[in-house]
Amino acid sequence: MELWSAALGTPLARDVQWALVHSTVDADHVALRRELAASGAVVFGATSFRGVFIPDGFERGAFALLGRAGDPTAVSVSRRTDGRTARSAAVSAAQELRRGMDRPDVLLLYATPGFEERVLEGIDEAFGGSPPPLYGGSAADDDLSGQWRVFAGSEALESGFVLVGFTSKAPVHGSFVAGYNPGSRRGKVTSASGRVLRKIDGRPAAEVYDEWLGGALSAFREQGGVVLGETTMHPLGRVVDRVGAIKRYVLTHPHRVEPDGSLALFADVAEGDELVLMVGSREALFDRTDQVAARAGRSADRVSGAILVYCGGCVGVTGDATGEVSKRFGARIDGAPFLGAATFGEQGCFTGPTPTNRHGNLMADAILFE
Repeated sequence: MELWSAALGTPLARDVQWALVHSTVDADHVALRRELAASGAVVFGATSFRGVFIPDGFERGAFALLGRAGDPTAVSVSRRTDGRTARSAAVSAAQELRRGMDRPDVLLLYATPGFEERVLEGIDEAFGGSPPPLYGGSAADDDLSGQWRVFAGSEALESGFVLVGFTSKAPVHGSFVAGYNPGSRRGKVTSASGRVLRKIDGRPAAEVYDEWLGGALSAFREQGGVVLGETTMHPLGRVVDRVGAIKRYVLTHPHRVEPDGSLALFADVAEGDELVLMVGSREALFDRTDQVAARAGRSADRVSGAILVYCGGCVGVTGDATGEVSKRFGARIDGAPFLGAATFGEQGCFTGPTPTNRHGNLMADAILFE
């Protein structure tokens, strides 16, 4: 595998079988994708928040990770869809993928924000309840204005998803990590609908959450408003399974307080869920870069290439030092080529007794190819 961009000034290899493209919204990803598609490559990917993770750092622009003949084989399918039809579209897409590759070693999913859980449900159905491990993220832009896109060949979808299956003669590894620790504050969801959390323990959700944060949201309680900056280090966690005595959490990011006291989230919650106030730190967001690579590669002999997905909300915290994420990841995979996106939601598999593909926020995931 190799990293490539027209801006790098290197000629495009003739034997490219597939190309993963990540780009900031202002870069000329159209020309890059067209050139790759014209070469016969299977092209897929998504836009990224504020930059793209490459071995040299975190840079604006359009970049591609190229897989040549002999690298893992890739099959890509896509659908233009929305929240109403996402599940059925995902069933159709996964069935189409299976006609070209019955049982991939791993799946990669990029979706536009808003209906990721429905896509996962459709994929699960198409694979009879036992899909391969899946990783990926939700397309992002710089300012939540909806300029995000997922890439499918020469097309850029403003609402939809692209699903990729990989098979390889060598092992393929993946991991999905949170990087936050559970705190002491917790409560039960008593009223919710999808991504709207109305009540915790019978009280308005924003009121309870504000108490947990020590009043950090008091300025938003009456009129409502976007609270991304106030909540990034304290997402809500849900226990999704246990490995021995260790609980594993999927994170949900509250992004807006509504005037009626509810919280708008970037992931679904359901009545009966127990929510835990998670605690993070800036340094922990760098440390988990080591975690996601180490967990994925703990049984790998040698990595030939990798894909990194890292939450855009966390990039808002790491700021000008975000290039350190790339450097740490690259060091963990011994300098192998990789490409990464900063996303508005993350998809990954919690492996273990009951492997399950899930959607979360403020998380990181990775695929490593031997």
